[in-house]
Amino acid sequence: MSITLKTHKMLWGRSGNRCAMPDCRKELVMDATETDDESLIGEECHIIAESPDGPRGNPSIPEERLNKYDNLILLCRIHHKIIDDQYHTYTIDYLREIKALHEDWVRESLATYDQQRQCDDELYAAYVDTWLKSAHVAEWKAWTSHILGGDHPTLWVDIDESLSSLREWIFSRIWPRRYPELEDSFENFRRVLQDFQNTFHRHSEKTKDVYWTKKFYHIPEWDEERYEALFREFIFHVKLVEDLVLELTRAANFICDRVRQYIDRSFRLDEGLLVVQSGPYMDMSWRTHRVEYRGEERVRIPYPGLEKFKRIRKERDFFFGAGVDVEDPDFLEWYRNLD
Repeated sequence: MSITLKTHKMLWGRSGNRCAMPDCRKELVMDATETDDESLIGEECHIIAESPDGPRGNPSIPEERLNKYDNLILLCRIHHKIIDDQYHTYTIDYLREIKALHEDWVRESLATYDQQRQCDDELYAAYVDTWLKSAHVAEWKAWTSHILGGDHPTLWVDIDESLSSLREWIFSRIWPRRYPELEDSFENFRRVLQDFQNTFHRHSEKTKDVYWTKKFYHIPEWDEERYEALFREFIFHVKLVEDLVLELTRAANFICDRVRQYIDRSFRLDEGLLVVQSGPYMDMSWRTHRVEYRGEERVRIPYPGLEKFKRIRKERDFFFGAGVDVEDPDFLEWYRNLD
């Protein structure tokens, strides 16, 4: 279990970004230079080791507790090594006492420490953690690939239920109003998510644990003109659903950008941007797509609503379909050029 963003924000903020050792208290964030970004030289250290065999390890402690705030202390690299090498001296109780005394010192002595801002940042971080879990960000490419695979979008029922709950959860949040652009990025995501789910379920059917897109162009008696009209409508629907998944991915990446801007500059740097995968194509290949809001699209609420999105989706960095309906010249031209 990894350290959550809220825990990370609590640990660094309440420590004043300094080593907790009383004879050190070194600043652990090195300022950026003209040629390089800022550097983090601090380490999030376990009081009780993650491994039962590690320093101060205890096999009776549940794994989920080991990465909680109460079991972490912020130290420079030198003191991290010292406490792990000399764990008989630096006991659990001693490290907890050092941590508590250091945080008292930060609150009472550092003019740069802002208690209200720290509280606000921790609340934002908690909201981000909930969003990460409910939006299944860790499995983003996996669950979206079922939408973008084979011209029959499917969505797991548990994912759909989680996303529906997330929409209501975002709508009902009480925000600190400290970072309006970050808050708007969540609202942007909610609006895209709502239109994606509503559009998807216009032609979805449920089979056990999966929603799948019904091929409504299948008709009991052959009628070429009706079949062709329904097939065009089906293709339009599928491509709109796919384009909304692309837009949802942009919206998710936009939230991550805002989190890095206002809460934690290192947020998801190791994981990178969320990407999606489509296919299989005629050659049985799958293609990975990197999509994000760019340039003038990066306004407070980049998603313009469903009807306008239909018109402008072909102006995004990547798209699958075009047009506002099956009679739109943009769609008809796109449809004629299908492989």
